Amino acid sequence: MISFKCSKCGYQYKVDDIHAGKKARCKSCENVNTIPGAAVKPAVIGHVPGSGDTVAAYNSLLQELLKQEKTAPSVETDAK
Repeated sequence: MISFKCSKCGYQYKVDDIHAGKKARCKSCENVNTIPGAAVKPAVIGHVPGSGDTVAAYNSLLQELLKQEKTAPSVETDAK
């Protein structure tokens, strides 16, 4: 869940993470707010078994990046 306040009146909102980056009109003052991104826990890269093997270390890092990419918020643009 993402918690944020209207930048104009301070009305408090809680929305699902899937709404990160989207725009929302405040129910109280009609101001348009951009929903902030969800808090992302930084990836922790610890000891990789066989860390002397650069291929194993690379594959481990690649797998972690792919996991993070799946949880990254999508970006929408307003094309006019």
